[in-house]
Amino acid sequence: MMHEVSLIYEVLLHVEQASRQGGMNKVTIIKLTIGEQMMVMPEALQFAFDTLRKGPAAEAELKWEIIEGIYFYIDYIEGEESSD
Repeated sequence: MMHEVSLIYEVLLHVEQASRQGGMNKVTIIKLTIGEQMMVMPEALQFAFDTLRKGPAAEAELKWEIIEGIYFYIDYIEGEESSD
């Protein structure tokens, strides 16, 4: 579980920075690509996300795809742009 918490913490930091740079005030979807050799438990990942999400990602949906290998990266972020 600690593994998933630290992964999600880093994801949320990157998402917050990317949303700010991209002019998004609300993130709606975060899609991750996860290598099966990363030994990530999807239920623990979702729990960590639900617990830690805030700011622009407070209402975001977390999606992921499991692939072969040792990968863990943000595939894409969807959101709504600021209207200022």
